[in-house]
Amino acid sequence: MRHRLALLPLALVGLPALAAELGQQNLGATGALVSSCAGMATGAFPIEGDLFDWLPGKSNCNAASTTTPGQQLATSGAYDQATPSVQADSHGSASYGSVGMYAHFRANASAGFAAAESTAGWTDTWTLMPANSAQIGQNAVLSFSIHLDGVLDGLPTGNSYTRIGTQVWLNNAAAGGQTFRVQGQGQGGFPFHQVVDQDVSFSVTVQLGTPFELGIFSRASAGTAGAGPNWFSEASSDFASTLTWQGVSGVTVGGNAIAYTLSSQSGIDWNVPYAPVPEPSVALLLSGGLLALARRRRCISIR
Repeated sequence: MRHRLALLPLALVGLPALAAELGQQNLGATGALVSSCAGMATGAFPIEGDLFDWLPGKSNCNAASTTTPGQQLATSGAYDQATPSVQADSHGSASYGSVGMYAHFRANASAGFAAAESTAGWTDTWTLMPANSAQIGQNAVLSFSIHLDGVLDGLPTGNSYTRIGTQVWLNNAAAGGQTFRVQGQGQGGFPFHQVVDQDVSFSVTVQLGTPFELGIFSRASAGTAGAGPNWFSEASSDFASTLTWQGVSGVTVGGNAIAYTLSSQSGIDWNVPYAPVPEPSVALLLSGGLLALARRRRCISIR
């Protein structure tokens, strides 16, 4: 059974912060972000959570962040160039526990490394307190999973790439070995098509009783795989409703499962999977419908 991420009351509820482009380093101890961009890049692949490799003055980015659990963010970016022809666009969404990303491009390879990408993710400060107080200060392995769902497509013309990647961050550093990536190329008469629909498991080592920052950042990207010849390439990475938190699967010390309690700065209970919070209008309609039904039943019983 899927459970809702439990939220504790927050003292402040603010509007999302807007920026041209955001990465993991722009978030503090807790927050969620989405950054959608398109333009001309160097052809490198920065790690998920870092800023992309855009050429100066040749990209369009929009980004937003929030520290309010349940708040939904959305951004988009587009870049158009007449000669050599480039059309690229992206959009994304984010909240604590769930992000979506989409990237698409079509370009003449003589323009260089045209690309579109959307980066989204969140970070929060956790504390794991063992039921056995003697274990405070010991190292423990925290295991958890996400669900990733989307489609990668590269058309069989030119030479394009399409890519999805997810990186775990621990205490403001990329966690070694805690990465999931899928990538393919469409080129010279050979299309690339891959559906990704799976749970992905990760694990990190933390100290019991000591706060730590845990982040999940993902990026969907598509672009020119080889610049130079005068031909067109096209590809997309569609994970627009994609990555969702699946909860903690266990905490172990020395390979043995332990009992613990989890607290977070955001107030979210990360033990359980993400489930969307109904929009206020939907909640009002539901409550109104239930109230009307209750009144109808009351009238029937009186008769």
